[in-house]
Amino acid sequence: MKRMRLEITNIKHELEDALYNLDPLTGAISRVGMLTKLREQHELVRRDVHPCCIVMMDIDRFKAINDTHGHMAGDRVLVALARYVMTHLRLYDKFFRYGREEFLICAPDTDTRTGYDLVERLRKELATIPIDTENGETVHITVCFGLTQIDPGVSVEQAIDRADKALYRAKQTGRNRTVIWDVSMT
Repeated sequence: MKRMRLEITNIKHELEDALYNLDPLTGAISRVGMLTKLREQHELVRRDVHPCCIVMMDIDRFKAINDTHGHMAGDRVLVALARYVMTHLRLYDKFFRYGREEFLICAPDTDTRTGYDLVERLRKELATIPIDTENGETVHITVCFGLTQIDPGVSVEQAIDRADKALYRAKQTGRNRTVIWDVSMT
């Protein structure tokens, strides 16, 4: 009976966590618990347990989708993208809604090369997905990714900033691409 109560309590906490920490539109984890989860990964990197990549992603020309097709179509794009990414990441990867059309992926046990391969696969696949709008039109999207390795010597916030700078470089250099952060981006 004690074991069953403990299991019920654990399930209750998981449901509460999901209720309070998920973005209501996309189902991605919201920013509320993001830093806590990233700090846990940072600590594992710091202890040399495993490497970890974080990846910022942003839908190219999202404002044009909203302006041309309306905000409902923009919401459909966000939902379609989030569902696709969540079902095509590994079970232990985390997917966060960072901002309006920006998302962050935390990929534990992943070095830069593996992280790059992971997001390149997603980038190519996302470009092929037709997304239907409420008025019967079909929208296709492209996405930029900025990737960095969590470094034990820098804070989680600095790692996010590095991924964001790599994302900005991807947008500057033509969109629909993945860029890995390097020191020239400081």
